[in-house]
Amino acid sequence: MVQKGILTGLGVLILIVYYSVFSVHMTKTAILLQMGRPVTTITEPGLHFKIPFIQQVKYFPSILLSNDSAPAELITKDKKNLLIDSYSMWRVSDPLKFLQTVRDQRGARSRLDDIIYSELRVEMGTHNLIDIILKTREEIMAVVTQKASEKASEYGIEVVDVRTKRADLPPEIANSIFDRMRTERE
Repeated sequence: MVQKGILTGLGVLILIVYYSVFSVHMTKTAILLQMGRPVTTITEPGLHFKIPFIQQVKYFPSILLSNDSAPAELITKDKKNLLIDSYSMWRVSDPLKFLQTVRDQRGARSRLDDIIYSELRVEMGTHNLIDIILKTREEIMAVVTQKASEKASEYGIEVVDVRTKRADLPPEIANSIFDRMRTERE
């Protein structure tokens, strides 16, 4: 009977220790929540303690993440339509602000898509099509990165880089150019 009590007590003690210890990997940061409210932000990797069943841990990546945006049609300064396919590299810079504003990576990607598309639209609207394609793409991307990072900082996000994968004419315009080239050859 005494052994059964000791084993039960030992089992309960092991469960309490198991639920009160957590670890933070070096590629993550954590926020300790008590009843849904943030208590502290943990940036140091290693073993940490919490109050079991009262406090929870929410993890956020501290590594560089990528966001592949859907292609968007933009208008240049010379009123030409351009289909831009872009991607961005970003990281969580302030986990607490990130949790309070966008909650998770899906919310962050949605917010980033809006910010980057807006900045691309503004910046591409100040350049001619030929300049975008041949000359000033690097400067445009640097300006877009800097402005997007400023706007995203209010969500606890740091935009490290914005790049274009493709810059094409919209399909209907490309088809009409191809048809014109074909008729000229004939």
